[in-house]
Amino acid sequence: MPSSKKAASPSEGIYYVVPVKAGGVTVMSQREDEQEDATHMFYWPKVVSNLAHEYGFDRAEIEDLHTKYLALPRGRIQKEHDPETLQPTGRYLVLHGGDVPESTIRYAVHQDFGLIALAVEGKVVWRIEEHEKMDPDDRKDLLAIIKRHKEKV
Repeated sequence: MPSSKKAASPSEGIYYVVPVKAGGVTVMSQREDEQEDATHMFYWPKVVSNLAHEYGFDRAEIEDLHTKYLALPRGRIQKEHDPETLQPTGRYLVLHGGDVPESTIRYAVHQDFGLIALAVEGKVVWRIEEHEKMDPDDRKDLLAIIKRHKEKV
């Protein structure tokens, strides 16, 4: 499973919080400077591929997960803009569903998106946004598949 990456420059993008078979989680991120128009729906196949490798999913399970891109905690990093002038404020927003404690992923997200220095300066704001919340049915389906594979060991 890929681990967080250290980035020198700030970037917008998306991330997923992915369970690791040995326990805990990792952050899988897609920076916009690596892939223009980073969206959860288009990044999800890569997340599923990594989960399949980690847990040994079969082809049918992978196909079952194809449309369940709301199954894991996720978030989006974007530049903040002044609502009146629409000019960037120099701050970044981390929009997330609140489905995992911020403290669990804060450092990895800051690192992956080059936000560590800005966070120290108070220029990174974490905000819960409903759009980023997990879907309970998608989550239940993914966890059932993961559980089956953990029981095989």
